[in-house]
Amino acid sequence: MIGTRGPLPKPVAFKLLEGNPGKRPLDLSEGVNPPIAVPDAPRHLGRSARKEWKRITPLLAELGLISGLDRAALALYCQTAGRLDELETAFNAKVQAHVDSGADYADAVYQVSHGITPSGYAQQSVIVQLINRYREQVHKYLMHFGLSPAARGRVQPSNNVQMGLPGFESKPDAAAVSGFARFMQ
Repeated sequence: MIGTRGPLPKPVAFKLLEGNPGKRPLDLSEGVNPPIAVPDAPRHLGRSARKEWKRITPLLAELGLISGLDRAALALYCQTAGRLDELETAFNAKVQAHVDSGADYADAVYQVSHGITPSGYAQQSVIVQLINRYREQVHKYLMHFGLSPAARGRVQPSNNVQMGLPGFESKPDAAAVSGFARFMQ
């Protein structure tokens, strides 16, 4: 998703309706629409990650952007967002401790954000490095689920309907069969 440029690709269904004007082979596997379902949360999620799971899954289900297939990706996102939340909370607590001991807020943020090396140079603290890394990871996961303004146009909700080809009529008993298996009969 990151680094994708240009206009959004046209869905295969539109290309078929237009008669495939580009005459390139069409990828008929595009448009797989798994059923919309909220998977169970993995047991290994921390407290903050579980809170994020409970917050985000109803929203994703309402938008049709989640299925049982998304459990691992959603767990990665929630665990990363949970860790980021914990790190931000710890950072804020350290800043508040410095403020409570009489430091100015800006000085407190600088003291928590930087450490002094043995040679006397200021270096970014480990907690700030971790926060920055987790922010980048959360941003990437948000892009995969279409949870940022830029990514919303690039994701497609599931309607759980498999596309048919024009001119091919399904057999009467094929109504029970879904997906690509309909073409294999």
